[in-house]
Amino acid sequence: MTPNNMHPKKEPKYLEDITYTIAADPLRDKDDLFLSSRFLGIYDEKQIMKMLEKVGIVAILYKKGYRNLIITVSKQDNYTSRLYVNHDVLEKDTRLIELIIREGVFRPKEHFVDGFDFSDGLSMLLVEWLALQDPKASYNPAKPRLPGQAYPGLGGLKNMQAMLYSFGKTMNKDAIIDIPEYYHAAVIYARMYSEIYSRMYSFFSPVDAGRLQAMIRDLYEKPLAMVSSAITFDCLLDADTGEKAHWSPSEQIFPISKRLKAYVGHAQYHAVVERTINDLRFTMDWEKYASLMEQGITDEI
Repeated sequence: MTPNNMHPKKEPKYLEDITYTIAADPLRDKDDLFLSSRFLGIYDEKQIMKMLEKVGIVAILYKKGYRNLIITVSKQDNYTSRLYVNHDVLEKDTRLIELIIREGVFRPKEHFVDGFDFSDGLSMLLVEWLALQDPKASYNPAKPRLPGQAYPGLGGLKNMQAMLYSFGKTMNKDAIIDIPEYYHAAVIYARMYSEIYSRMYSFFSPVDAGRLQAMIRDLYEKPLAMVSSAITFDCLLDADTGEKAHWSPSEQIFPISKRLKAYVGHAQYHAVVERTINDLRFTMDWEKYASLMEQGITDEI
């Protein structure tokens, strides 16, 4: 991949992007932060390196033998920033980290908790793309390939989350959001959130939060990579009806502001989560998946 490669823009499910309808901050315009080539209009390569060191990512890279690190930052447009970390030379096969973030203001299309309509908009950093990859590593039975992976994972997702949180806190954002394309990504983020915050990972929608927890409960017996692959190939079933069920990506959020922390901690939010968990049961059509594996189709993602 090169710094000019484009990744598809993530489309929120419950949040309307109103970024371009919000009046610009005249003080920020005066400083030309939106137009700056710096990451998020603030950070240059040296500052990013210091942050990577602070959160422990550089130590992870050094331990894996990657020492001559090359940091590249760029802007795709006035709101979208790109960060790349390569080793030795700027080549496709030397890319270790890719991070694309878009600043946005979002207004809920749907309300789930009384008293939280957020009609004034939520200021967020949307993770459009994140890859932490180890191009020298190999897949093995203990660490199989996950759907969408080009290389084995690098590790350090919690470290990167600490860096993202720092970006959001510094810029007074309400939250960091991601819209995980694959089931395994949502599960990994959910586990990480529980470790960091000692509570259930937050979706903007408590219904989707409960749905994920029900899937984790019912599909835990198989390895995560296999479950995610089977879901990607449309093998998920409603255990009560036998009908097909589908993975529907929606906004997972890391709350930063007090009002969003209050939202995901509200009793009504958690009541919806628990009700959804109790109402849903899932299973998998493993015969279909085995057939797809024999045909080699599951190697195509």
